[in-house]
Amino acid sequence: MVFQFSGYTVLYSLAFVICSLSAFLSFRIRRAPGGTWLFLMTLATAVWSLADAVDYSSVTLAVHVTAAQFAYLGSVAPVLLLLFALKYSGRARESMGWRTAVLFAVPVISIVAAFTNRFHHLVWAGFTLLADRPNLVVYQHGPVFWVVTIYSLAVALVAMLLLVNTAVTSHGIYRVQGAAIALASVFPWLAGVVYVFSPGWLVGFDPALTFTVTCAILSWALWRLRLLDLVLVPREVIIEKMADGLLVLDSAARILEINPAAVRLLDLERMPTLGTVAGEVFSDWSQRGRDAVTAVYEQRASTLASPAGTLLRVERSRLEGASDGQARDLFILRDITGQVEAEQALQGAYADLQARMEEIEKLHEELQEQATRDPLTGLHNRRYLAEELDRELGRASRDGRPVSVIMFDVDHFKDVNDSYGHSAGDAMLRAVAVELLVGTRRGDIACRYGGDEFVVVLPDTTAAVALARAEGWRTRLSQVMAASGERRSKVTVSLGVATFPAHGTTIDELVGAADRAVYASKSAGRDRVSVASGASGQQDPAPVV
Repeated sequence: MVFQFSGYTVLYSLAFVICSLSAFLSFRIRRAPGGTWLFLMTLATAVWSLADAVDYSSVTLAVHVTAAQFAYLGSVAPVLLLLFALKYSGRARESMGWRTAVLFAVPVISIVAAFTNRFHHLVWAGFTLLADRPNLVVYQHGPVFWVVTIYSLAVALVAMLLLVNTAVTSHGIYRVQGAAIALASVFPWLAGVVYVFSPGWLVGFDPALTFTVTCAILSWALWRLRLLDLVLVPREVIIEKMADGLLVLDSAARILEINPAAVRLLDLERMPTLGTVAGEVFSDWSQRGRDAVTAVYEQRASTLASPAGTLLRVERSRLEGASDGQARDLFILRDITGQVEAEQALQGAYADLQARMEEIEKLHEELQEQATRDPLTGLHNRRYLAEELDRELGRASRDGRPVSVIMFDVDHFKDVNDSYGHSAGDAMLRAVAVELLVGTRRGDIACRYGGDEFVVVLPDTTAAVALARAEGWRTRLSQVMAASGERRSKVTVSLGVATFPAHGTTIDELVGAADRAVYASKSAGRDRVSVASGASGQQDPAPVV
């Protein structure tokens, strides 16, 4: 007979059943943080318990040894417990990569050594089969056993400390879950210590039994405490104290989580019960408000106004990794009332600033115009003449083209003011300005030089052409001024022409030459045009009749 069933058979078979049940329950939530490691740990413990059941039921040494070798597959359980603790406590939120492989190095080496023990005897130096109890074997342990045992105790101690710390720092249902897991982690470590230092204290005792207790506690936590159904980072930091509202809904739009900030921002009277359909929470809102909520939920809008007038920006994201394989919707509510009001105020201020800037620009243009315009005649003033004539002379110098200047002076203008008043003189000056504007070409520059003197700059114009145009102006201006006063009077103008570069190469030289030509006209009897001395084909000024 190869097997002899005993109380040990029942004990370790029961341990196998419990671990298998735990593996089944944890497999359903393997996608949750730490769920995969929990499933693998319970599975490894189940294999360990089954191997012990066979070991304590056999009566031949060969079966004992083979079962003991398979039992070494459970040596990975402490490492899996540590990996679960790291994930559950939030200490390893990302993949650990090569560090995971390092943690498994010692257990894997011990498993290989167990199955090859007959070649080196590093795991078991020998075996003693008890004559009176053939289902029990005394193993003489080798150095590999002590290495993997001490390593397992150290790993289990770290896992226990992590889980105890998580239980202490959590609250509510998460504290109960953490306490259960911490309690479950204590048993393997204590059992390992007893097994190492008091091997004869309990005959037939194996650490697989204490890992079975761990699996039993975890199974109860999975069933009663919804362990790993949704693992959150510390609630007091992320949920309870955050200024933004947080709302988690499942696929049926039921509330899985909501924080006080969300209750306040949504203007709710009380904290909703978890599991409540979100639509019931907003039943007190107006139809318009409920429609706005629906638009946000259907992602047709990203802002929501509460009944209290708080404007909220809603950010929606998907939470993957739920125990049932279904994704959850996470809504973050942020109060943007102040931001919107500030933006509106800023826009108003910007619009006002724009209006003011346009007004300032308009005033600036007006000031610029006033600075370069004569207020009486509307012609450009002497300052503008200096700027533009300097520019024209520079262009003419580069291009080799002529620029002519015609200067006008009203004859006996003082007599007009004395005889008819200054208003009549002003009217005469305005009449001269109108005639000049009508008679100038595009590009010509007509200016009031001062008093009753006027200057017209004629770009790209020779002295001969300028003389002809001056004669035309003399005739028309004499007619205009004669009819501008309250009484008809014989008023004439004297004109002088100067051309760049023949009569000057600078502003002062050219204007001075034109001015001297005007005086030449006046000296010759007025009412005539004179060309500055030195002009080609110049004729002596003579009266025009």
